[in-house]
Amino acid sequence: MYKAIIVDDEDLVRQGLRKHFDWSEHNIEIVADLSDGQKAFQFVKDNHVDLVLTDVLMPYMDGITLAKNLRELYPEIKIIFISGHDDVSYLKNALKVEAVDYILKSIDLDELKDTVSRVVNTMNTENQSKKTMADMENLLNQSFPLLQERFFITMIRDDFEDPNIMKERIEFLNIPLNDEMYYCVLVVQIQRIYSKFHVLSERERQLLSLQIQNECTEVGKQYSDTICFENKQGEYVMILSLSEDEYEETLLEVSENIDKRLNGCMNLPVSIGISDRFKGLENIKTSYENAANAISKRYLLDDELTISVDKYEMDESLKEYKERAEKSLQECLSCGNTEQVSEVLRELFNIIREKFHHDEEQNLMIFLLLLPTRIVTDIKINKKSDYSNQRMILEKFLCCGDFEEQCLLIQKLYFEVATLMSSMSKTYSHTIINQVRKTIDERFKEQISISTLAKDVYLTPTYLCVLFKQVTGTTINDYLTLTRLEKAKKLLSDPYIKLYDVCYEVGYLSPSYFSRLFKKYTGISPSEYRNVAIASSEQ
Repeated sequence: MYKAIIVDDEDLVRQGLRKHFDWSEHNIEIVADLSDGQKAFQFVKDNHVDLVLTDVLMPYMDGITLAKNLRELYPEIKIIFISGHDDVSYLKNALKVEAVDYILKSIDLDELKDTVSRVVNTMNTENQSKKTMADMENLLNQSFPLLQERFFITMIRDDFEDPNIMKERIEFLNIPLNDEMYYCVLVVQIQRIYSKFHVLSERERQLLSLQIQNECTEVGKQYSDTICFENKQGEYVMILSLSEDEYEETLLEVSENIDKRLNGCMNLPVSIGISDRFKGLENIKTSYENAANAISKRYLLDDELTISVDKYEMDESLKEYKERAEKSLQECLSCGNTEQVSEVLRELFNIIREKFHHDEEQNLMIFLLLLPTRIVTDIKINKKSDYSNQRMILEKFLCCGDFEEQCLLIQKLYFEVATLMSSMSKTYSHTIINQVRKTIDERFKEQISISTLAKDVYLTPTYLCVLFKQVTGTTINDYLTLTRLEKAKKLLSDPYIKLYDVCYEVGYLSPSYFSRLFKKYTGISPSEYRNVAIASSEQ
């Protein structure tokens, strides 16, 4: 029932309106009648009111002022003016404050009935609209998790034509993503998914999927802000925020902990693909594709390694045809995949034949011809054969009768390289690790970064971290730390070298940090270690 008050300085008018009009017929209850606008305004501030019937001229606060004050604080309240003054200026003032209607004294009850009916109808319509909007808001709030997941899937599957719309949706859905942070995408795929899921009921499948998603989210949130969602059955996508510092080992730890929880605790073997770090929301789709491709192309140290990453550094300036071709071929050659080599070459040959004139065609064919010898040289494989002799290969190429013969020669050459790479994958891995160790042993005094080490061996930082941990059982940073601390121990044995000089000599810039690190790994401080070393030498 709607609440109404009557405001008039004449007692007879107030009593007459109360007694001689059936307010209940219109679902209205008169909760008060007041003699001036000031009392009415205070009453409305203390009580809920839907409708105000007010005289225009009253002491202390007139009806026009009352209406203006009510409009400022309670714009939803409906106002009907009742006045014996039919002056046009009053009518104009009433309309300025958006009064619902204006009734002249003496009051015609039929006219009042029509006016009140219109007001009630208006309030009914507005309340129904408010209820509908409230129901929709409630439904929207309940649907937020679903809307967020749909948006996540859209981000990795579709291209956004308007970045501003993407940002608006991210803000509306309260998603913690922006263009300023660095991110990385992890793709977690459950192996042999159908054998794991088909024996379950639909309810059990949904519960298992939620458990997997929760496990991945919990692991990710231990290291950074994490978004995790199911893209399709058996595939879960994680978006992790990263600092600008070295992040590769963090990604490795996240991946290893996910593998422990899902494979070790839940008996769900997984493959995990890792994208390179990126900045800019428009790059999420590409990064997802790179992480998923890292699994499908199996850039692995061996078949038992569950963590897959892009093996070669992505170059954002790969706009020219040669650079695109080199990247594609470099990837499939290095992982020794002859089927993929054949597929990529067939596509490249078709493009060369269709899009380039003769001179450009031959230029590109020679480029493809010599590319494998460059790859073999770049990755520093010692075992080489006739195909590493560029002069001999060029002679064979020039003896080809036509384009088709050239294609066959290049394909044969690539198959030989891919086969060699496949047979030497483990030898190659140990060669890479030995080179990284040698670099650390020689340059431990410098501020060496994982990115610098990765560039030296033509790998991405993330892939190098995975490779190093798989081969050595320790991380690059731990190896660097232990190398520095072993050097520090030798220097500490010399009493003439100051402690802070030892710190600088082994590559640390902060003596206090060096001391904490030394004690963490050895159990004693540098000064205590020195005392023990000197005492031992004197005995």
